[in-house]
Amino acid sequence: MIAALRLPLFAALTAVLGFGLLAGQSLAAGAVPLPKPKPKPHLAAAGPAKISTDTRVYLLRGLLNIFSLGMDALADKLNAMGIKSEVFNHDSWPSVASRIIDDYRGGQQGAVVLIGHSLGADVLFQLIERLERENIPVRLAVPFDPTGTYEVPKNVDYLLNLYQHNGFGRRVAASPGFKGELVNMDLSKDESIGHGSIDKAPQLHDLVIAKIRKVAIGPAPKRKGAPPKPKPAATAKNSEPEAQKPEASPAAAAPRT
Repeated sequence: MIAALRLPLFAALTAVLGFGLLAGQSLAAGAVPLPKPKPKPHLAAAGPAKISTDTRVYLLRGLLNIFSLGMDALADKLNAMGIKSEVFNHDSWPSVASRIIDDYRGGQQGAVVLIGHSLGADVLFQLIERLERENIPVRLAVPFDPTGTYEVPKNVDYLLNLYQHNGFGRRVAASPGFKGELVNMDLSKDESIGHGSIDKAPQLHDLVIAKIRKVAIGPAPKRKGAPPKPKPAATAKNSEPEAQKPEASPAAAAPRT
């Protein structure tokens, strides 16, 4: 009796465990193999499409070239988007200015974006003034917590100053004749950041990237060519104004039936 129950009991257990028996198959034939799951189609993660632009972003670190690594992280994000970005020590600003000037004279017409933190933010204004003497426009400048008081030169279209009143950060003023957009964003109430970490804040990186996408991406500005030649002075023959052509009247609508 016990031996007779072993077979149904084992079959029941295998059915519960998902093994089961094929119709007409004996136990001696071995366990029924599990059906292999159908492979799911592999869906590759679609990354963001890269931006096609000739905009150039130059980022300047602060003291000792080791305390502003947020500039490197921001540059990595921009490069991943297709926006060419390079990071330099703040002491290198004269060579950065020379490169921008040489590129501009060589035909590079893409927007120039300048970003710096701490001492890198301070030299940003010297760099901008150097470019102003060469009549080179700066589309966007973003100082992170500049430690001095500065005026934004006239050759800047947009300046976004991210600062805190914590003993380091300072507001930026507009120079005489400045006609661009100047925004001083006081972040003093944000206790999650300080002078040493403001350059690394992800939310500020997102803000700067959004600003770059809004004002510094697009067709390169046309270079200023020679001024148009003046029209010849009116003579007795051509002093009469030309008769204005009558405006074409709109076609009459077809009558409704």
